[in-house]
Amino acid sequence: MKTNNHNKQLFRSMQEEPDKYSDQEIEAMMDDLDQEADVDEAWQQFARQHISSVRPINTWRKFAAILIGVLALSGIAIAAVHIVRHYQKPEAPQVAETTAKKAQRSTLSSQLEKSDTIAKTEPVVFDNVTLDSIAKDIATYHHVVLDIQDEEASQLRFYFVWHQDESLQEVIEKLNMFDQVNLAVEDRKLFVR
Repeated sequence: MKTNNHNKQLFRSMQEEPDKYSDQEIEAMMDDLDQEADVDEAWQQFARQHISSVRPINTWRKFAAILIGVLALSGIAIAAVHIVRHYQKPEAPQVAETTAKKAQRSTLSSQLEKSDTIAKTEPVVFDNVTLDSIAKDIATYHHVVLDIQDEEASQLRFYFVWHQDESLQEVIEKLNMFDQVNLAVEDRKLFVR
């Protein structure tokens, strides 16, 4: 197949001087036009002429741009979380975590409040918390040993508001008002039966 430029020149020449070309030459040119083009060769020629002038971006530059974008988005997300936490208003009752450390901290703070001033402590709210977790926190606060005798009852979940200024006996009476709950205190031990 002849090149595109050669065909253009041939057509111009045929238009300007049609007498110079025989019927056989015209037929040969028509046959040449009917042949399928070599797409791969045309693409390579196009790439040599046009794409070689464009400088490709290196892989490491692409990676660096993506990394910078991810880090920027992460920084914005962390800043947003920090701002939201900073401006949130604290709730009136605190929701208890079922750890002995939390109860110990509240014990120390309530002892300091009792010794320094007469201040009313805020209630501790147990929301959907197991009875054994509630009993652990109460036992730790009142410095008694917890003895769980009924494992099934200890896994029951409750919503309970605990006022730490109430005596241990008052708290037990309130908890015993729930069905399937039987708490008792004997010899500095809190029993879950």
